[in-house]
Amino acid sequence: MKNSGGDVVRTRSAPWALAGLLGLLSFSGAWASEDTAGDDASERGACELTERKREMLSRINEARGQSRQCGDERFAAVEPLTWNCTLEAAAEAHSLDMAKNDYFSHTGPDGVGIQQRVSDRGYVWRAVGENIAAGQASIAAVVEGWLDSPGHCSNIMNSAFTEMGMARADDPGSMYSPYWTQVLAQPR
Repeated sequence: MKNSGGDVVRTRSAPWALAGLLGLLSFSGAWASEDTAGDDASERGACELTERKREMLSRINEARGQSRQCGDERFAAVEPLTWNCTLEAAAEAHSLDMAKNDYFSHTGPDGVGIQQRVSDRGYVWRAVGENIAAGQASIAAVVEGWLDSPGHCSNIMNSAFTEMGMARADDPGSMYSPYWTQVLAQPR
């Protein structure tokens, strides 16, 4: 299971924090990204909430609904997140890019990070963060791995975040496929 540390950026009127930590690695099966209901719908923030998306959201909100220790930091239970299709589209694009170009990083080969990826989709954010993982076959395995990693866990439990999107992409020829991206944010 490969998890890169969760990146977090928060702004009030300007960016003020960026954090990242290292994570874990394992390998497993394939599942091609198929959850986006079309670019137009994603750009408008409207998309179909499939069973997979419901499971992703449910597992994250179940974790947020319980107090927990993330490394050295203790978090109280926090409010559930809502699904946002624009954030899903940003997550899907990053997962697909990692799979297609066979890399694993919060920063794309073009130097673009989470802040720009989300902003480029037209999402105006107050807080934004990202968790990535690679090699896990199931949503349960990804979320469990993130909860075991202090940086990822902190992102999941961060009360500043109110919305999320998450996606998985596969390329059988890539090293760590499938690739997972979770984007968490709060709109401005």
